[in-house]
Amino acid sequence: MKKVTYLIVLFPIYILLSSGCNNKTEKKGRTTISVDIEKEQTVFFNDLFSHIELIPLETNEKSLIRDIRKLIIYEDTFYIFDYNKAEILRFDSRGKYLNKISDRGEGPKEYVNIGDFEIDSSNNIIRLLSGVNNSIYEYDLNGNFKNRYKLPEIKGAYKCFRSINNDTIVFFTFDYNNRIKFYSNNKKKIIKQLLPENENMLNVFAYDEFPYSNYLHRASSNTLFTINDNCTIGFGYAWDFGNLNNTKSQIKNMEKLSSNELQSYFSKLINSELINQIIILHGGNSQFIFSQIWRKGKHINIFHDKIKNKNFVFEKMAEGALFHPLSWHGNYVIGYYSDEWGKMDETLPNTILDSQAIKMKENLTEYDNPILIKYYFKQEL
Repeated sequence: MKKVTYLIVLFPIYILLSSGCNNKTEKKGRTTISVDIEKEQTVFFNDLFSHIELIPLETNEKSLIRDIRKLIIYEDTFYIFDYNKAEILRFDSRGKYLNKISDRGEGPKEYVNIGDFEIDSSNNIIRLLSGVNNSIYEYDLNGNFKNRYKLPEIKGAYKCFRSINNDTIVFFTFDYNNRIKFYSNNKKKIIKQLLPENENMLNVFAYDEFPYSNYLHRASSNTLFTINDNCTIGFGYAWDFGNLNNTKSQIKNMEKLSSNELQSYFSKLINSELINQIIILHGGNSQFIFSQIWRKGKHINIFHDKIKNKNFVFEKMAEGALFHPLSWHGNYVIGYYSDEWGKMDETLPNTILDSQAIKMKENLTEYDNPILIKYYFKQEL
């Protein structure tokens, strides 16, 4: 099965400074969730989910996927961002390949790269960010080119983005003086800049700064911040891991290392020899807040049930299933399997599948595209 690259986010948090729309950073009341990450629990599949639906993505000459970076579901269509191939592939809800945006080149309607994409549901437009040439490309939902416009020149480059209202787009950039840029579509200019950060080794792991909804993720911080439509950064919620919170001295020591030293320190980093834990992923919906951390060489999943005020902490479910979420929704979460994660039975053991899913799994080969996994949350009566 084609490998899907899974990147790690490793960022320290610095003081959030503001200028522009108004001259302050919001600090609303925030929720702090206490979790003992050393105390893994026996969590059964049915403690969280009711059932699974497998969605194999059709594999043909045009639809081959090398690297799933992002998934957006809109109007029963999967839009999959393959970062390495700089393509947006469209599949229907059953995984049948429809078409793709694959316009890499140097022509007037071609992009140099794709750093990120999103769907503007108000105008039914797909937007692609090409950070190399500071441009936004717009397509209709079928992938037909509509427009291209240049973004203001900045120090560094644009990395990823998210629309926060009908006019304003927030960009995360490689300008370490102000990594956040608020851009007005109507005014065609940057209206505010925030978040100075020092350049250090941790920055080379930049990925998924906007993990879900309008949140901002800085992995060395236990706090998830909100991006507000009045051009401010607020506090969303925070994890408290007790004596396993990363210390200031650990962060300072990491900042002293250069990116050239990454390879020699990588093993110590993921095995918690230099830093207590690394927050890899965030997610959530109306019932759950989720994070996945890297601790002592393991991916530890944390589900916080907001309704019951209860935590679920596990590496694998009791049935032996690993969990790799990709896209969060109201009553389900989309995950995926690729051989990047090891054996298929480690993500999809038969004990969590029905007979139809087992048969579907058995028909997959190593040459097939990754398979999407739709986990339906357990609904309380």
